[in-house]
Amino acid sequence: MDEGLSVQEREERKDKSLTWGVLGQEMKRLCYIAGPMFAVMLSEYVLQVISLTMVGHLGELYLSSSAIALSLCGVTGLSFLAICAAAPDLAGKEESITAHGTTL
Repeated sequence: MDEGLSVQEREERKDKSLTWGVLGQEMKRLCYIAGPMFAVMLSEYVLQVISLTMVGHLGELYLSSSAIALSLCGVTGLSFLAICAAAPDLAGKEESITAHGTTL
C-alpha cells in the first residue's frame, strides 16, 4: 500500500501514526480537560450520599422522605438544564424557518 509513496511521505505518515507515546499525550490532554468535570460530578454525588447518611441517623421516615426529595430535585433539575441547553438551538431553528418561509 505504501509502495507509491516517497520517502518523505512515508516518514510523515509514520509520525502521524498512533503509538503509545501519542496515545499517552492525548490521554494527558484529555485528563486536563475532563479531570475537573469528573471531580465536580463525583463530589456532587458524594455530597448527596453523605447527606442521606446523616439524615438516615434520624430515622427511616426522614431517610425515605429526603431520598425522594433528592431524587425529585435531581430529575427536575436535569430536565430544566436540558431545556435550557436546547432553547438556543430551537430559537435558531425558529428564526431560520420564519426567515425562509418554510415549514417543518
